[in-house]
Amino acid sequence: MTDNPPAAFMTEKRAEVVTQPKRVLSHIVGKSLSGCLTFQDLRSPSTSWQLYVRSGQLAYATSATRRHERLQCLVRGHQDLLAQQPFPDDSFEYSDICTWWHSNGLPMAKLRQLLMRLSLEALVQILALPTTCVTLNKSMRLNPVLIETPLVNLPAPLLQMASQWQQWGNFLSSPYDLLVLDETQHLVFNQIWQGRPLVFRGQRNVKLSISSVMKELRSQRSVYQISTSLGVSVNNLVAWAIPYTHEGVLSFLQTPVSEHDAALKHDVGEQLPSLESEAESSSRLTIACIDDSKTVQKHVKGVLEMSGYDVLGITEPTQALTALVRQRPAVILMDVNMPDIDGYELCSMLRQSRQLRDIPIVMLTGRDGILDRLRAKTLGVEYYLTKPFNPDRLVESIQKAVEAAATTT
Repeated sequence: MTDNPPAAFMTEKRAEVVTQPKRVLSHIVGKSLSGCLTFQDLRSPSTSWQLYVRSGQLAYATSATRRHERLQCLVRGHQDLLAQQPFPDDSFEYSDICTWWHSNGLPMAKLRQLLMRLSLEALVQILALPTTCVTLNKSMRLNPVLIETPLVNLPAPLLQMASQWQQWGNFLSSPYDLLVLDETQHLVFNQIWQGRPLVFRGQRNVKLSISSVMKELRSQRSVYQISTSLGVSVNNLVAWAIPYTHEGVLSFLQTPVSEHDAALKHDVGEQLPSLESEAESSSRLTIACIDDSKTVQKHVKGVLEMSGYDVLGITEPTQALTALVRQRPAVILMDVNMPDIDGYELCSMLRQSRQLRDIPIVMLTGRDGILDRLRAKTLGVEYYLTKPFNPDRLVESIQKAVEAAATTT
């Protein structure tokens, strides 16, 4: 490792484009891009994320603002001495971490693990954005590059976590949001707490004291900061807090935009070519998923929604025809093994329906025999995928089915 920290980054004149994050990742891989992409959270002017790439691979990911707050939270429990360092928010923590690590003579393998942990958490937040304003700065490079990770075939747990944060997006935009206890709801909070306390889940389950939790909730602090103080994970804290928001006891509030955040927001950069425009992104195609497994439905929904599609989930095949006629999808994704009506029988019924017979069908099933594939083909099935499915392969099949249908209409 070099004695010099990563070089300071430079800015250049750039322009913005609005799109879905998953499309940006596909573009990065396809064009083997290098540089730094900044993803603005359109729901929160004070929050943005940065993705450093080299030749289409992930080199590092982080938040663009309030880095120390996030760093303290994520490093705590993994490298406590590093978490205590007074890294300023306006410095680039990659440089600070590498310099500190090198000066303390710590193992390079552990440094790479830490950088990967920090990067994947930021990547989850990026993927969870419903849409984003993204800019590219080709002159912003890391030196040295210590990790390189492919952005294709992202692991299922990471996609599932991003999908979970996307669902939580109805309540908060990011862990930078403040988690606040309403001053008029102290009594109600005490009553609810008895049945839903905040628990630290480690080697043993420990219920935190209500006084320490209330102190944090009254302090106007972010989810990251409260997580650090209480010693609970960000995910556990948010999952615990959301039911309290239904009762109006707790609230997630966005932090005000600081002068530094505002300056960063207006420091715009080079437009990414060949990505969809804002007008195009407002028209999302619907994909129907017919599968009696709630686990499969959740996985498919997470993958396709992050790729810019709406998903119509149908778990009862006997109700499929009515639902499909009512909300005509662009593509129908279905299993073979289902109760009452199997996939082949349902496929035959669809092909006989005047309203639905032209909709492309993609089979998603655990059957992988040649006869199964031939039978599906004779029924007009365009693509045949086997479980467990590859997320990128699923998205690619859906895209091809949509494009093929467009050329025949």
